[in-house]
Amino acid sequence: MRETRSPSQVLFSHLPAQTTDIKSRIWKVQSWLNPLTLRVDTDGVRQRLLSAIDPWRSHGNDNGLANQLHQGKTVEVVGVNPEQGVKVDAWPNVWRCQSCRRVTNFKGRCVCGNKTWVQLHFVGFHECGYLGEPFIPKCPEHSQVFVKHSSSSSVRDLEFACPICHRALQRGLGAGRPCPGCKQPGLTFNVHRAASVYTPHTFTMVNPARPEHLQALLADGGREKSLRWVLSEMQTGRPEKLAPTRQSMIDSFVQQGLPLAAAEAAVQSAIDAGAGHLDKPVDVLDISPLRREEAEATALEVALATYEGRRTASQLPGDPVGANLRAIYEDKYVPAVLRAGLIDVDHVDRFPILRGVFGYTRGGKPVGESRLVAYQGRQQSIRVYADTNETEALYLRLDPLRVAAWLHRRGLLKEAPTDPTKARIAIINAAEFPGRGDDVAVPTAGSAVLSLLHTYAHRFIRQLAVLAGVDRESLAEYLVPHHLGVFIYATPRGQFVLGGLQSVFETDLDRLLDLQVDAETRCPLDPGCDRSTGACLACLHVGEPSCSHYNKFLDRKTLFGSNGYLRKELS
Repeated sequence: MRETRSPSQVLFSHLPAQTTDIKSRIWKVQSWLNPLTLRVDTDGVRQRLLSAIDPWRSHGNDNGLANQLHQGKTVEVVGVNPEQGVKVDAWPNVWRCQSCRRVTNFKGRCVCGNKTWVQLHFVGFHECGYLGEPFIPKCPEHSQVFVKHSSSSSVRDLEFACPICHRALQRGLGAGRPCPGCKQPGLTFNVHRAASVYTPHTFTMVNPARPEHLQALLADGGREKSLRWVLSEMQTGRPEKLAPTRQSMIDSFVQQGLPLAAAEAAVQSAIDAGAGHLDKPVDVLDISPLRREEAEATALEVALATYEGRRTASQLPGDPVGANLRAIYEDKYVPAVLRAGLIDVDHVDRFPILRGVFGYTRGGKPVGESRLVAYQGRQQSIRVYADTNETEALYLRLDPLRVAAWLHRRGLLKEAPTDPTKARIAIINAAEFPGRGDDVAVPTAGSAVLSLLHTYAHRFIRQLAVLAGVDRESLAEYLVPHHLGVFIYATPRGQFVLGGLQSVFETDLDRLLDLQVDAETRCPLDPGCDRSTGACLACLHVGEPSCSHYNKFLDRKTLFGSNGYLRKELS
């Protein structure tokens, strides 16, 4: 039997050890047949994986995956082979007669004469990764069993008895027994499609659709030049258009294979010959060495994400437009951007994103509290099932002066610089961003910036979904906290029509940003929500994989509290 599914459906609904419904039957995915190896930045994938599994590592539930990644174990990223697809088997092999409700492990003619059978849709599972068929005892005298109340989806309602002597045989399915896989207690039973049976876990990363984009950036000053570009408010289209510096020229020569000493000598010769602009001080040297590597890596991500071009709200209109739109751009867009605490908003129509699934959990516990089961590939490698797409995105850039002032008022930044570049550098130096699994008892500059940016992104997704009339799960975030930025992009697997973000950007951006500031700030579950975390399903949470931080580091008070970033009297 062959069925057709889109790559996105396969990625999220047909993963190894997952069950799925196809044509009124239940099937278990065995494997992806000869999956395709995707061209990715493997170092970037490794770093993104380490970040993604941090909640499990911090709880000791990552099954040693973090250590394997640090030790250099091979990581392979694969996509579905459209020619061969996915192998599935009919499972579980437990059938119920539709006429008399007898339960058996084989199909044929039932003793009642009926030939129509349906699968019992319950399975047993354990957090170690075990998945098994339920064991249902038969009458010791008549070797038969039937189920009462077969329409219930609750395991507790299941009663099994002998259809001949009506002897009661079992209630439920024996939850709490030792797991046949690891011999530990805690075997659980549920409907096969319940989230507690199989929860896949994902990560996203910027992945250039064409590797030559990354090579071009690295060959022309690379990370250091990308960092200077972001610090200068991305004033040129790409980092490569910035004037070269001494360090960027040295990096360029090293990338071309020249030894470091020879590269330094060549650049010095150029300076001595009159290329004095190469010897200007590089402002990124003001960044602490402890912070600079991450700042450069994330700046390179921004450069890759916008490599194919972007349009900036403050520079509209770029093309001839009608008088009404021109008036909106000139009179409303820039004031709305500034009022919303942003330095600018960019529209990226070819945002290159990789979405990967690195493992799953069973048990339905919060992220990090169940054992993570990672996928294995060829020769025991760490496997990531993924797809790559180019979608559209809005890049929101928080105002560095306003963020610095906000941190200073909270006592988390010694001083608030009045120069945007110096403000960005001060924030980078002060902010050590917590891992995804960290619990921060006392706010730091890093946790405050992350909470601010993350909360801002979730509120923006909710307002955008309302304005555009789409499901919020069709939108997702990609945070760049080192540079006070976040990409809000249309997920290829969602219902958001490509071009929808462009339409909002070109006609309704001012309305959207006004909603971000003026829309209801209270939660339906206040005062309870406000007194606890300040974020819940009713006000700020979004689903995975739309959220990149598992709905942690969220708090409405960062935006609208007594010292909130968007408080009107503080603007």
